[in-house]
Amino acid sequence: MINLETKKDIRKELLCKRNSLPDKLCKIYSILIEERFFSLAQYQKADTLLIYASYNTEVSTYGIMEHALKQQKRVFCPKVLAPGIMEFYEISSIKDIAAGYKNIPEPAVTDIPYSPLEDSKALMVMPLVGYDSCKNRLGYGGGFYDRYMQRFSFLSTIALGFECQRYKNNIPAEECDVKPDFILTETNIY
Repeated sequence: MINLETKKDIRKELLCKRNSLPDKLCKIYSILIEERFFSLAQYQKADTLLIYASYNTEVSTYGIMEHALKQQKRVFCPKVLAPGIMEFYEISSIKDIAAGYKNIPEPAVTDIPYSPLEDSKALMVMPLVGYDSCKNRLGYGGGFYDRYMQRFSFLSTIALGFECQRYKNNIPAEECDVKPDFILTETNIY
C-alpha cells in the first residue's frame, strides 16, 4: 500500500516549486516546450489531440491547441462529469473553452464525447504536478487520467512539465498509476 501522505507531501512540495516560477519564466519555458512538442514525430503523425486546457502555472497548452487546429488536427479537451470521471469533447477554437469544474478550463459545449479506437492516430497530452527519472507521473490526486487510461490504454501519451517539477527520488506509484510514454520539459524528453 502506498503512503498517501507521502504523495500528498510530494505534491505540495512540487506545486510550491512550480508556483514559485516567475510568470515570465513560465511563459518562456512554455514556448520552449511548445517548439519541442511540434517537432515530435508523435505529434506530427497524430490526427487527433486530446489535451488539457492549461490552468494557473501549468505548462501552457493554448499555443499547442491553436497550432493543432491550424494543422487540421481534431482537438479534444477534458471535461469533468463527476468525481474522478472525465470525458474529452471536441473544440474548434480556444473560444470553446470556459471555466468549469473547480474553475478549471474545459469545453463549454459538450456534444458527443470522444471514443478513441485502437487504430486511431490520437495523442494524449497530460498535465502533471511532478515526475521522476522513471517517468512516474504525479497528478493532482483525483485519478482522472488514470481512470481514463484504464479504458483507453492503447493511446500514446505525453506529459508536459517544467524541470523544477522533477522529483529527486522515485515517486511512490501504485499499479493503477499511468506512466506517460514521454515527459517533455523545457530542456529534456524523458
